[in-house]
Amino acid sequence: MAEIEIPHEGNKEDKKVGIKIAVIAVVMAIVSSYGKNAANDMIINEVKASNGYAWYQAKRIRSALNDQAIVQMDLDLLGNPTEAQREAMGKLKKKLQEKNAEYKKENEDILKEADTTKAEAALAGKKNDAFDHAEIALQVAVVLCSLTLLTGSAIFSRAGVGLACIGVVMAGLAFFEKPDPKKEPEKPATAPTAAPAATNAASVPTKK
Repeated sequence: MAEIEIPHEGNKEDKKVGIKIAVIAVVMAIVSSYGKNAANDMIINEVKASNGYAWYQAKRIRSALNDQAIVQMDLDLLGNPTEAQREAMGKLKKKLQEKNAEYKKENEDILKEADTTKAEAALAGKKNDAFDHAEIALQVAVVLCSLTLLTGSAIFSRAGVGLACIGVVMAGLAFFEKPDPKKEPEKPATAPTAAPAATNAASVPTKK
C-alpha cells in the first residue's frame, strides 16, 4: 500500500513568527495590567492627598480662630472684669493655647503624610504614562510581525522584535521608577492668622 504524505500547513518561519506574536501579546497584557494599576494608584493617592490638605487647612483655620479668641480675651482683660471672669478667661485661654499646640503637632504629621501621598500620586502618574508608551510600542510590534505573515518579508518580523524589546525596556524603567527627590510637592495656601487682631490689641490704651 502506497504511503500518503500529509502536507503541513504553513512553514517553520510562519510558526516562529506566530510564536513571537504570542510572546509579545503576553508581555503586552502584563504591561497593560501594570499601567492600569498605576492609574488606579494615582487616583487613590490624589484623593488621599487632597483630603489630607483639606484636613490640614481645617485645623489651621481652627487654630487661627482660637488665636483670635485669645486676643479678644486679652482685650477684655484690659477692662475691669471681675475675679470670676478673669479666672474663667484665664482657664479658657490656657485651654485654647494647649489646643493650638496640639493642632500644630497634628498638622506637622498631616502635612508630611499628605506631601508623601502627593509624591506617590505623581510617581504613579509618571509610571502610568511610561507603561502606556510601552504598550503602544508592543502593539505596533505585533502589527509589524503580522505583516511578515502577510508579505513573507522577514524585515517586518525583525523590526517588530526590535520594537518589542524597546517596549520591554520602557516598561522595565517605568517599573523601577523612583520619586524625584529634587521636586518639592505643592504646599497648600496658608490659613489666615490673628495678626490684625494682635495689632488692634497693642493700640488699645490701658485703663487706669
